[in-house]
Amino acid sequence: MNKREQDVLDQVRQRTADIKVPEKLEPDNIRRMLEEKEREKEKKENKKSRWGVRKTSALAAACAAAVIGIAAWKTSGAGGTADSRPGNWASGIDMQDEIQIDDSRMIAQAESYDQVYGYLEEYQRRLREMEESVIKHEELYEAETGAADGGMNGETKMMESTAEDRASTDSAPAEIAQDTSGAGGYSETNVRQEGVDEGDIVKTDGTYLYVLEDDGDKIAVVDSRNQDMKKAASIEVGSNCYIEEFYVVPEQKKLVAVCSQGGGDLLYSADPSYQGTGDSSAVVAVTYDIEDPKNPVEEGRVSQSGYYNSSRMSNGYLYLFSEYHIWSEVSQNEPREFIPLIGGDVMRADDIYLPPVSQANMYEIITAVDLKKPDKAKDSKAILSKGGSLYVSNQNIYYYEEEWGYSASGCVTTLRKVAYKDGQLEAKAQGQFDGYLKDSFCIDEYDGCLRVVVTKQDRVGGDSNAVYILDGELEQVGAIEGLAKDERIYSARFMGDTAYFVTFRETDPLFSADLSNPKKPKIVGELKIPGFSEYLHFYGEDRLLGIGMNVDEETLVTDGVKLTMFDISDKTDVKESDTHVLNNVYSTEVSYDYKAALISPERNIIGFPGDSEGGQKYFLFEYDEDNGFICNMEEKINGNGMRSSRGLYIEDTLYVVQGNIIEAYSLKEYKKVDDLIL
Repeated sequence: MNKREQDVLDQVRQRTADIKVPEKLEPDNIRRMLEEKEREKEKKENKKSRWGVRKTSALAAACAAAVIGIAAWKTSGAGGTADSRPGNWASGIDMQDEIQIDDSRMIAQAESYDQVYGYLEEYQRRLREMEESVIKHEELYEAETGAADGGMNGETKMMESTAEDRASTDSAPAEIAQDTSGAGGYSETNVRQEGVDEGDIVKTDGTYLYVLEDDGDKIAVVDSRNQDMKKAASIEVGSNCYIEEFYVVPEQKKLVAVCSQGGGDLLYSADPSYQGTGDSSAVVAVTYDIEDPKNPVEEGRVSQSGYYNSSRMSNGYLYLFSEYHIWSEVSQNEPREFIPLIGGDVMRADDIYLPPVSQANMYEIITAVDLKKPDKAKDSKAILSKGGSLYVSNQNIYYYEEEWGYSASGCVTTLRKVAYKDGQLEAKAQGQFDGYLKDSFCIDEYDGCLRVVVTKQDRVGGDSNAVYILDGELEQVGAIEGLAKDERIYSARFMGDTAYFVTFRETDPLFSADLSNPKKPKIVGELKIPGFSEYLHFYGEDRLLGIGMNVDEETLVTDGVKLTMFDISDKTDVKESDTHVLNNVYSTEVSYDYKAALISPERNIIGFPGDSEGGQKYFLFEYDEDNGFICNMEEKINGNGMRSSRGLYIEDTLYVVQGNIIEAYSLKEYKKVDDLIL
């Protein structure tokens, strides 16, 4: 779900929190109806059953909430409830007993393709049932009320922009790092988990810059020596491939390009008659030897089904994640129609992990690649699901999904834990907890426990927040509940046995929680200040940097990007040491793309792009205990590429990259010294 979708969903949830919702109109059921409608539409148009919408689940949740809210308004009148509707509009609508979550702590592995087929077929069956039910009750409602126009007039204006609306970010991802500075005098990608690398669109080995060009089909190799940039080479992965991001591994002299391949040519070329009903796209990891960066040499390719989701690199192994959807009904006797492919071969049934619920329509595929043998997969697994998100610790992969309408808390999050080591993947445990995670900042593994910070949306009591601690088997062992009523989580950060998290409604409460005793976690500090922090980053052991928005306390309107330095030397008494507001800078890409942040406590560098009325600018700050935030550079970013801007440094030179334009600045005089158009 992207930021705008989350904003819409949050607003609708607030306005419908106290409405009793017919279970047939819960988000999952609305999603099924939408998918079935789309499938029927495509059939009528004589198209193949391939659905191009990849965000059906997120949008369906928002649409469902809107339908529910508007339907309740139509039938109850102002201030009424769903129960006051004329007639028995909700007669027979009760799907609560259909949502059953397996409480087993063991992840089940498929025993056969037929077993996998059963989960996919159940999804399609419920999809058909949902559509029929919605149509039936819509007709019944219109017959009883005569409101055939749908009652939409005037309701579409209910979304008003406020500071609270502004403060949500995605999750494609938001994650965290300790320091983006490298040991060799150059910066590295800002990552979620220290010790686990992530791909990006710009990298450096300390001498060369590697930049994904704006057309997405090649990587430029730029010699940066002597502040005189020259394009030294170009890495092209081949036709029909779009490079999503890449890795540079200086110690192994490797570059790995992670690509999406439309039409799945690499996977399906061996079977041109393939007529399956899943995605025909593929994700490909292409490894190059860059011992001589001017002459990169391809060493191998590994492919798997689906759309690119994410990737990680740890100890010389690449872990590739893709989403493979089954968009319509499939033939039980043709596994190739509904089972993912790895390098053109159908996955084994026992490499597929079954969901804790009875239905699914997609897989999260995980493939490990040994950089020493990059021409074949080391191991592959597939998580059968309805769509979820990832958090990767130093030892485990956590895949979590939201189940809406399951309990009074509004949402239950299920999660599955898969261990990884030296390219081997192994199912470990599964569990669940009430509420939902804003993003992967809100989940963290430490000392054998998993800690989560969640927002719960009680249909009766309103929003609240909680902290849960789960053991290695994903059994809940500790909890703090009932936090910040009618607010929600905006950002979080874990340091050792302490959690820091921000909620927001009218002020920005920063909570600190002591998690040293997993069975008895407790809130030990709370600081309320105007505005909100969307991104948190430790700036040494005793400071916490917040990047977010300043808010007018009377109008609740945002009026500029805000930097905050918190003193966390005493976690029971967190203080706001300094703030700096960039007036007329209305957003920063850091709020939704943590890789856009360049933060190095060791070099005392805080860099990020900001959007203003005059266009996009790059800001470079340092922090001083006596003088607070000092802006050393505010330069216009040239270029208009489709991706986020990046800042990185080599020794005393800062490079700002946007699209095909690279601009170099001195970190001593903060003046431009060079530029290059690729």
